[in-house]
Amino acid sequence: MSPVYAQQVETSPVPELTDQPSQPSVRRDGDRALPTRTIQSEGQSLVDAPILTVDQERLFDESDWGQRALRELEQRGGEIAQENDRLATQLSNEEAQLTQQRSVLEPAEFRKLAEAFDSRATTIRRERAQMVQKLNAEAEADRNAFFQAALPVMGEVMQERGATAVLDRRTVFVSLDAIDITSDLIERLNQRIGDGTEDDTAPPVSSSDDN
Repeated sequence: MSPVYAQQVETSPVPELTDQPSQPSVRRDGDRALPTRTIQSEGQSLVDAPILTVDQERLFDESDWGQRALRELEQRGGEIAQENDRLATQLSNEEAQLTQQRSVLEPAEFRKLAEAFDSRATTIRRERAQMVQKLNAEAEADRNAFFQAALPVMGEVMQERGATAVLDRRTVFVSLDAIDITSDLIERLNQRIGDGTEDDTAPPVSSSDDN
């Protein structure tokens, strides 16, 4: 039996680079969700139920896979930001030098140099933006691979608990804490699939090339 998601969580990508890029940040803006309420009681244990819930954000973020993915994303984003800063400074210096030469160059010659500079600066900025898009795509593919790898384990939990569906906890208005399987899944997934680097399900994150 395969589990059924009521809603697929979307994550916001790393911010797009601008002409003067700064340190990219890892940010997630979750979908607008229904208000939730959990009913808890002392000594409450897991129960068999036809409907189970899972916190998809927590499932990914607190798993070994998610922790590894976050470290790689932050490292990769930092490398891109550092290179962006270096290139922005380089372009700024070249522009200042070109401006100083304007008074001693013939108008036609200056125009030629200025057009060449603008073309090169535009190319660099486009390439840097493409690198961010590539990083976003790799991060999304890695996340999707995690949930694909999690489906069989989730199916096992459903069978053990006699459930027919698993809902995103954020879409449930009120529920018992006992039907939430997030912690159980995290533990099982850490044991079964680890951080995703022992097989081909986690796409590698490439390193940047200097311009």
